[in-house]
Amino acid sequence: MSDNNDNESCPRCGGAFHCGAAGPGPCACSQFKLEPRQLRAMMSLYPRCLCPACLRAIAAGASLQPAPAA
Repeated sequence: MSDNNDNESCPRCGGAFHCGAAGPGPCACSQFKLEPRQLRAMMSLYPRCLCPACLRAIAAGASLQPAPAA
C-alpha cells in the first residue's frame, strides 16, 4: 500500500513497524489473504500501510477500525 520503507507507525493501532513494500523481501501485505473489499476499505480509511498485526487481525475478520482503548 505504501512505497515508503522507513520505520513507520501503523495508522490503525499506532504500533511501530517496518514497511517492506520497497524492500528486497516480500511486503507484509503479501503474507495475508485479504478480500478485495477489505483492501478497498483499508485504502479509503488509511493513508499508508498497516502493521502485520493489524493485517493479520483484519484478514481473520476483525473490524477495519481498531477497538477503542480502555
